[in-house]
Amino acid sequence: MELYDQHGRVLDLQKPKKKAYLGNYYRGTEMSRYRSYSPHIANDAANNLTRSERKSLMGHARHLHSNNGLVRGSVADLTRYSIGSGLRPQSLSEQAKEYEAYWQEWSKVCDTSNQFSFEQLQQVVSKRMDIDGDIGVILVGSGSTFPQLQLVESHRIESEEYNRNEHDGVRVNAAGRPVAYEVKDGDAYRSISANNFVLLHDTDRVSQLRGMTALVHAIAHLRDMDDLLDYEKIGTKTQSSIGLAITTAGGLADDGTALIEEGYTSTDTGDIPWQSMEPGMIPRLKSGESIEAFAGNRPSPTFVGFIEHLIRETAVGLGLPMEFVWDTSKGTGASSRFVLEKAQRRFEERQALIANKLCNRIYTWVIARGIKRGDLPSSDNWWKARWMGPKKITVDLGRESKANHDSLKLGLRTMAQDVGELGYDWQEVRTQVETEAVDLLERAQKLSEQYDISMQTAMHLLSQRTPNPIFDESTTQP
Repeated sequence: MELYDQHGRVLDLQKPKKKAYLGNYYRGTEMSRYRSYSPHIANDAANNLTRSERKSLMGHARHLHSNNGLVRGSVADLTRYSIGSGLRPQSLSEQAKEYEAYWQEWSKVCDTSNQFSFEQLQQVVSKRMDIDGDIGVILVGSGSTFPQLQLVESHRIESEEYNRNEHDGVRVNAAGRPVAYEVKDGDAYRSISANNFVLLHDTDRVSQLRGMTALVHAIAHLRDMDDLLDYEKIGTKTQSSIGLAITTAGGLADDGTALIEEGYTSTDTGDIPWQSMEPGMIPRLKSGESIEAFAGNRPSPTFVGFIEHLIRETAVGLGLPMEFVWDTSKGTGASSRFVLEKAQRRFEERQALIANKLCNRIYTWVIARGIKRGDLPSSDNWWKARWMGPKKITVDLGRESKANHDSLKLGLRTMAQDVGELGYDWQEVRTQVETEAVDLLERAQKLSEQYDISMQTAMHLLSQRTPNPIFDESTTQP
């Protein structure tokens, strides 16, 4: 179709030229119909992590921990190698022995419910941080009363009503510092001062007041993985339940009388006839029929690889290598050492978090209360302590022990470092060595006097320190 102007000339209608598309400078900000929508709103942590979302994540994480072996094992390993049997204090004051002895006895009865020692309490705190996101500890007692602790699970820490200075059970001042916490007891709420409450969580944001489960990145993957495994198990069981397939030329079902022995027809066994098998049997088939083996290849290597990808993403989000969490057989010597070193860094991070946010505060509070009650003498630096963790995990104990021994002889390594990695207190080791040395000398002196032998010979008889000891020839040999 042509259009004409007022003078009868054909109008030249040109299509408008398309403008070149200029995308955003940062490709990550572009929107595309080939990519799912991402809620890319930058906001305070309190607005992103609402109470309903936090509790929903917590509920999913608790269910996964109860039913998923990968989650349960990963959380247990993180606690086992970080906390072990519990972090122990090494007092740095002049009254170290008295303080450490008092702490050891207090640890046995620290829980108001009389369920946990302080070492067990540390383990519970570490696990609940990973599963629930956070956990509260109430410092019970005031004045000269005996100090004790009460654990508060995460779902009980919540606000009774909305307040602009309060978020999900945490009340803050104008500077954003927590000043009080609200705890739900049944239908009632009580406010606890921040001076008597410790909320433990691994924080990622500056404005974050409540913790999120460490499984937040993997909940969707883990739920899908459980579903896939259930479907795959059903498929494998269904496939394995079919032994042979009888094919016919017309594709019609045969009565299978050739494979049915007497007494196993549907009249005898119910609705479904049993097709029994015997060694060396020769079935008689009709023309066009054949027996084919029903081979199955489930689960396939592709499926296993896909599941391992989901496992790797879950483990990496927890800060642990997949090889440590799931399969250690794939690593060589060098890669195995790298995996363990990487995992050890994660364990040390958890140790530092528990020691700084929980152990130091509780230790200072307990020792101060003991001094106030008159149970302990006061001294300089009474609040100072160093926390000893469990033995460092290693794949080559002999090699590392030799290297540490050489560094210790050259003065490049202290005894505190050496025995600390084994989970011991160097002062206790020194005391024990001294005790054993005194006992050895006393026994050697007794043998020397009783049997008229030299002290050197008696020492060699009690404790052979060299491969080929040389006895003093001037003495009588036993």
